[in-house]
Amino acid sequence: MKALSLLLALSALTHAQAADHVQLDIGGNLISPACRPQFSSPMEIKMGNANINQLKMDSVAVTEVPLVFDCRAGSQVTLMVTAGAGAYDNATLLTNRAGLGLRLVGNDAIPALTLGQQSEWKAGDVPMLVKLRLKPVALEALPQAGAFSATLLMQISYL
Repeated sequence: MKALSLLLALSALTHAQAADHVQLDIGGNLISPACRPQFSSPMEIKMGNANINQLKMDSVAVTEVPLVFDCRAGSQVTLMVTAGAGAYDNATLLTNRAGLGLRLVGNDAIPALTLGQQSEWKAGDVPMLVKLRLKPVALEALPQAGAFSATLLMQISYL
């Protein structure tokens, strides 16, 4: 009986040690991003002065903001802009001055960016330039004179 108990104890010990131990060696590479923006965040944009008559005639000058990206050739850049304090429509962000908006405008060859919609570019061999073009606009009635500000948020992805 003692021999049987000893045999059972040894077989239980042997069974407990039969677990497999597996080692997984994991490795990878940490690489630099496909693009590096060549502008600061946050960025402050000075629009300059516009007078009420220019707003009435929709003749306020456009402020152009160059956004330069240094990218590996063939990289895909996706940019989505949204209005930080709300939008009047898909091209006009609200300002802190009642009745005044900032409109995203294009030029003859390039359409404007659209709020809430992704725009995509493929990088070439030289730094990529995206032009953000803004102009103050009266939303309905003419606003009162005074300082204004607005916030435009940019979500940038690159692969």
